[in-house]
Amino acid sequence: MSKKENEPVELRLCVSKDVKNKFKGVCAMQGLTMSEVIAQFMQNYVNQQHNNNL
Repeated sequence: MSKKENEPVELRLCVSKDVKNKFKGVCAMQGLTMSEVIAQFMQNYVNQQHNNNL
């Protein structure tokens, strides 16, 4: 993988204001940003799907 492939990119998504606010609060309580949690979720999901398709 090249260095450019690992550079962060912006991702937009739509959720309800209530879900966003609750998610932000839970992340803050864990000392994490929403971006960190979403990025980790996405990586876990990709890994899981890859493993399921082997």
